[in-house]
Parts: sequence; structure tokens; C-alpha cells
Amino acid sequence: MRFKAIITVISVVAALTFTCVVLAEDEAKVTPGDIIIMVNKAAKYLEESGEAGLADFNDPKGPWVWSGTYVFVFNCEKGVIAAHPNKDLIGVELASRKDEKGVQYNLLLCDEAKNPTGGWVEYWRPTDVMDEEGNAKFRRKISYIMQVPGLPYQVGAGIYEPTMTVEELNNKIDEVMKKVKEEVKEEK
Repeated sequence: MRFKAIITVISVVAALTFTCVVLAEDEAKVTPGDIIIMVNKAAKYLEESGEAGLADFNDPKGPWVWSGTYVFVFNCEKGVIAAHPNKDLIGVELASRKDEKGVQYNLLLCDEAKNPTGGWVEYWRPTDVMDEEGNAKFRRKISYIMQVPGLPYQVGAGIYEPTMTVEELNNKIDEVMKKVKEEVKEEK
């Protein structure tokens, strides 16, 4: 009887621990709104710091890397990745990067950056999961990008988000920006 009670207590503790871990992971998930806010902060930072600020986006342990995602910086005019926490990607030609379907998604991101509030692009990236034949499985990724005012750079970030359409995501930009502006007004 005492053994069953101990097993029951251990099972309950394990279940509660698992539940807490799952809830913590759910809370740590980055939302499209989080991406918009962080990209806007990054654009403001780069606008204020200029060229000297580029190096900060290359630090894989820096403030622009968080919760499984990161901010990247393009120079669409020159067609290269200007800053990235993966140093191997710095200077890589934007046109050289294609998704599973052959789409040059970085060029699409450059087009979206021309919009006054930026925009979202969806594409399919390989994962660490392999299929039966040893080929990488792909999943949908979305990235938001915007122009840095006064500089030849564009900043963006992305997440894996399988459900929202690009139209829904682009509609979310104005909604999030209104909230950010309201918060700024309240701080003053």
C-alpha cells in the first residue's frame, strides 16, 4: 500500500512538472506581434547607431537573438546579407538563397521592405528532421522585414508559424503598430 502511495505521488509530481514545462514553453513562443515589435526596435536601434550598430546583430548571444529566433539585416541595394548571428551568412548574396520550391525568398523580403510598414513573406526551410530517405523535411517559415529609415538597410526576423496567412499577418502590422504607438503615448 505504501509503495502505491509513493508511486502515485511520484506520478503526480512528474505530471505537474511536465505540465509546467509545457506551459513555460508555450509562454516562450514568439508570436508574429513579438516579431513586429522586435523588428521595429531593431530598425530604430540601427537608425540611431548607424553603421557601427551592424556588429551587434552578428552576436549569437546578443540582444537581437531571443527565444529561438533572431533579427537579421539585409542591404537589398547591394543584394547581400549585411548582418546575421550566423557569421557564415554575412555577405552572402540574397538571390542565392532559395527555399524548397526554388523561391528566392530574400528577394521577396526586399520587395516587402519597400512598403511603408514593411511586410511578411512565407517560405519553406529545411528542418533537422529527416524523412525515410534521409532528406531534410521542410516546414513553413514566415519573416517580417522593414526598411531602416535613412540607411540602406532592412531588418527582419522570422518564426515557424503554420496557420496564419500572409494577408492575416500583414493586417496584424497596423494593429500591432497602433498598440506600440499607444504605449509610447502612455509613457510620455
